Amino acid sequence: MLIISIVIGISVIGAIGIMLFQEPKIAILGYHAFATKEAKQNELKDDNLSMDIGYFEEQLKYLQKHHYKTLTLEEVYNYLQGKEEIPRKSVLITMDDGYMSNYELAFPILQKYKMNAVVFVIGQNVEVGYEGYMDLETIKKAGKEYPNITFASHSYGLHEQGAIDKGIEYIKEDFEKMEKVIKTKYFAYPYGNYNEEAIQVLKENNYQLAFGFGPGKEHRKVTKQEDSYKIPRLNISNDMPFWKFKLRLTLPF
Repeated sequence: MLIISIVIGISVIGAIGIMLFQEPKIAILGYHAFATKEAKQNELKDDNLSMDIGYFEEQLKYLQKHHYKTLTLEEVYNYLQGKEEIPRKSVLITMDDGYMSNYELAFPILQKYKMNAVVFVIGQNVEVGYEGYMDLETIKKAGKEYPNITFASHSYGLHEQGAIDKGIEYIKEDFEKMEKVIKTKYFAYPYGNYNEEAIQVLKENNYQLAFGFGPGKEHRKVTKQEDSYKIPRLNISNDMPFWKFKLRLTLPF
């Protein structure tokens, strides 16, 4: 632990020095589902996409203690367009898929700490009301109860491997279906996969931002020069040690 503390300390000092001479970068944190401590100890112990809600709260406490600002999608867009400045300690909290555990567990914690977040929902899950996911009624209810939460698109039915490569007409039809579920100008690519046809459809439909999720070095912070349709995110999983979470926020990349 001593070695880890020394490494973090050196990294923090170096990062602060670099940050003083750079434009602010945004750490976009990517989450999925959440679970109680009991569930993580039993049936979900090997599911790293389901985060222990206690661990999530620990992360939010850290953000609050160290004066991080949780941005909205509009603030991110305005910053990238040069229309708005942001604090150096800025993050965007995102959640993919639209799990019911977001509403039941994460939203109350986010509200408690007065933090913003966005949920990218899968349209067909919302419309059909699949078990374990928020349906349209829940989303409408959440919109009234949690004004700090924004809902955006994770596609209508492209959330299966290879779906985004089925051609531009297939993608256009998917966007038309999604428009009937949630009206938004923000998109997260399923599995982080994108191609030029998807980007073309995003532009034709006047989407302002589209978020990836890797691979490789695309797990990094967002710069002011970012391509608005290829926004990188940092995956935050349950098996990420807390020291690594803090380090990812501190590092300048």
